[in-house]
Amino acid sequence: MSKIKNLSISIHFDSQETDAVQLEVDLHGEPVLFGLWKFSLQRRGKPLHAVDVWTETCVHREKGCEYIELDLPLSDDYRLQRFFLLDNTDQLLILGDTLLWDGDRIKRRLPERHDHLAYESALFYSPKLRPKTLTDSTEIFFRPDKPKSSPLFRVFPLALPEWKKTEPTGMVTGTLGIEHAALVLRQQSSGISMFAPLFFDFDANRSDSPYTWRHLTVGEDMKKVPEDQAVGYRVQMDKEQFVLYRSMTPSANRTVLGHHLIDDFCFARFLPETGIETLIVVERE
Repeated sequence: MSKIKNLSISIHFDSQETDAVQLEVDLHGEPVLFGLWKFSLQRRGKPLHAVDVWTETCVHREKGCEYIELDLPLSDDYRLQRFFLLDNTDQLLILGDTLLWDGDRIKRRLPERHDHLAYESALFYSPKLRPKTLTDSTEIFFRPDKPKSSPLFRVFPLALPEWKKTEPTGMVTGTLGIEHAALVLRQQSSGISMFAPLFFDFDANRSDSPYTWRHLTVGEDMKKVPEDQAVGYRVQMDKEQFVLYRSMTPSANRTVLGHHLIDDFCFARFLPETGIETLIVVERE
């Protein structure tokens, strides 16, 4: 993939021996994330396993952003779609997995709405980095392995609440933590599908600025859309705000923050005075 100033990202998925994807993120010429990006999935306690290999399904560039999507067929008529989004202008990287039931291709009864999906992924980080977890909130900061050094980057688990003590109000629960030199995201859902994004901020000038993220209401036909059909998030860092939207159903006319969408994926800048300024959108044929 492309470079943004001192940041570069590369991915490899042509191995037939593993269902993990080789990932490397370099900052200032040094790897900060690297190795196999692993995952595990379960439905009702039963593992979902790969039944084919990764294929590249989408490469899209627009307004300084680059988006790549891979697809992996799984057992029980599921599939995993893994995406990489690089925002050249704002020094942002968003990585994520979407677990989808393949109901469009195979005409069968939908799984029960009150299903139980369990997801886990691990991203390895450099031994030269020192992660910092917080007591009250779920984000994680990474610093060089030096005392009192400034943060290099921070990561927000958008599908989880910002505050650890927040009572779950939707279908998704989970944790983001550090285990065995890896950034580990765990999510559980009671829905049919699940979206698991990680939002990385690599702009050192924002490292000390206030930040927050919130789940957004997605509307369709004047009704709230369930989280296993579509999700939206707003991320604010100082005065900059961004919106991320992901549909997990066939295209539908929906709204987020008053903005109409028929896309499967949308990443945008939010301007309080004028509303959403789209940066990149992805539509299925």
